[in-house]
Amino acid sequence: MTPDQYRADIDGLRAVAVMLVVAFHAWPGAVPGGFVGVDVFFVISGFLISGILLSALHQQRFSFAEFYARRVRRIFPALIVMLVASYAIGWFVLFADDYQRLAHHMRAGVLFVSNFALWNEAGYFDGAADTKPLQHLWSLGVEEQFYLAWPLLLWLGWQIGIRPLWLTAGLLASSLLFNLISIRVDLVGTFFSPFTRFWQLLAGAVLACLPYEPAIEQRLRRLLPATAADRRRWASAVSAVGLALIALAVVVVNQRTHYPGRWALLPTGGAFLIMAAGPDAWLNRTWLARPGAVWLGLISYPLYLWHWPLLSYARLMAGETPPWTVRSGLVLLSVALAWLTYVAIEKPARFGRFRRPALPILVMAMLGVLGVAEYTVRSGGLIERALNRTDTAHFLQYYDRMRKQGISDAYRQECDFMDWPTGRLRDAIDPSCTQPGTAGTWFLWGDSYAQALSLGLRSVAPRGVQVSQIATSLCRPDTLDYGGVPDGRCRRANQLAVRQIAAIRPQVVILAQMSDHEQIDWEPLANRILQLGAARVIVIGPAPQWAPSLPEVVVSQYWGRDYSRVSHGLAQSVLAADRALKLRLASSASLTYVSLVDALCTEQGCQAVVDGTTNELLAFDAGHLTPAGSRFVAQTVLRPHLPSSGPPP
Repeated sequence: MTPDQYRADIDGLRAVAVMLVVAFHAWPGAVPGGFVGVDVFFVISGFLISGILLSALHQQRFSFAEFYARRVRRIFPALIVMLVASYAIGWFVLFADDYQRLAHHMRAGVLFVSNFALWNEAGYFDGAADTKPLQHLWSLGVEEQFYLAWPLLLWLGWQIGIRPLWLTAGLLASSLLFNLISIRVDLVGTFFSPFTRFWQLLAGAVLACLPYEPAIEQRLRRLLPATAADRRRWASAVSAVGLALIALAVVVVNQRTHYPGRWALLPTGGAFLIMAAGPDAWLNRTWLARPGAVWLGLISYPLYLWHWPLLSYARLMAGETPPWTVRSGLVLLSVALAWLTYVAIEKPARFGRFRRPALPILVMAMLGVLGVAEYTVRSGGLIERALNRTDTAHFLQYYDRMRKQGISDAYRQECDFMDWPTGRLRDAIDPSCTQPGTAGTWFLWGDSYAQALSLGLRSVAPRGVQVSQIATSLCRPDTLDYGGVPDGRCRRANQLAVRQIAAIRPQVVILAQMSDHEQIDWEPLANRILQLGAARVIVIGPAPQWAPSLPEVVVSQYWGRDYSRVSHGLAQSVLAADRALKLRLASSASLTYVSLVDALCTEQGCQAVVDGTTNELLAFDAGHLTPAGSRFVAQTVLRPHLPSSGPPP
């Protein structure tokens, strides 16, 4: 069987891949590694595209124009409809900043560079992924970049006599090696970069090359059993192993895993083995080739496009993760929309009698979407279409500018081992961050939630008392290496903090962080700090959290009425962590525990504004304090627990 011949089992494998991705997005707790379905898609795409290219090259009928015309008919119809629908929904439910961001992602989606756009904006203060309706287009960007580069490379190799299999294997090895090296230094970049993902598409391309290598294929056949029945059993075993590898990936891989890295070998190898087993393998023949699986595989592309915007908009409109019943209903709706898109739009554009005139229409339509997106970005999110919400749009823009630009001095970004503009490791922090004061030193240590307290602590520190600070984004003060931070900045920051505490012998060490409070052995950590020479240790409890952000909660649910106290600010995880810590640390002789929950929250909600103001919020995002909020918390919550004058006797 040549690689350009139809295989129903591959459509069934597509169904497995899309079900994994949809299940992960709809019910992430139940399918923690479901995102590996994207890796399965990559292998399938590499196999199918390479089969088309190799068949055309061997028959001497290859045409770049024809290849890309087929890609346009395949990719554009469903994508255009989904982008237009997402833009239309956003018109009614998104404020200016979010609408501008949606348009920015639309523009990136049209140009097939969504992976680069998301890579460029990724960072600690970046918005949550589930509030970006077009986040899922990153994988389409990787595939289309492969479709741009691979035909040219394969054609050039063909022209100069490089055998496709050796070209494919060499590029695969290079991309895989780059992936394994990059994952250690740039987790976000490795996830989004095409160069660390191409090996997965090239794994499928290897399979497509084998039928055109008769000598190698003959040697491989000699390794197989002699009889047809035994060969079918062997193929069935190979396919079963492939399925087991994918299932293992779903179970052991999660969002805290350094991915893709070596873990991506599991779903990639699994998909490779299932396809290599051939259509006669038992799993492929009896399950993947079933009509229901094939049908789902045929609509897998529009289903992938539709499901995520629906779930994301539901999350944005509810202000929190919707109930599972709502998410389940949206999954069913996305299946229905995918079927309608496939039948009414995609099939006519690809196979109907108007397929030739459809090509320029699709190109013009995509250019129109690009123009609308560009205009929306340049206009700042079309504030004028805010439907009597102009004040709220400006309100959101104020806090968005604060998030992006106005907090570097307040937070002292020079004291962070992460370089804010690039998200990369700094070699060193500014020496002023660890200077002692003439009348004593307060030492602030933790992550960005510790940074948020910096300005407030400086505002209440007595004359001559210096607030020294080593606070590095995403880094807990109790560990040298922390999940999700592969570049070593936590190790560097915390080792420096230990040395500086011993050298400075501060009056007080203030520990603060975003999460995982209950997982830290605070008393042993405090005892070690005291042994280093600090006089006192204060642990700041978890901060109230608003989803997706305090400004968005205010304008969507409290605008026009009193929002001094907001009921969405006390997630159950925060409340549980605070209660556990108070109980555990109540009698501690080595530290003082300060509960932000007790100070800022009641059963009616959490304080959202600075006392004495009508619109100066305490947080500019889900929980990081504004400069005014930092001063307020320091003056009203922390000051009673801090030294009132110089160093202890």
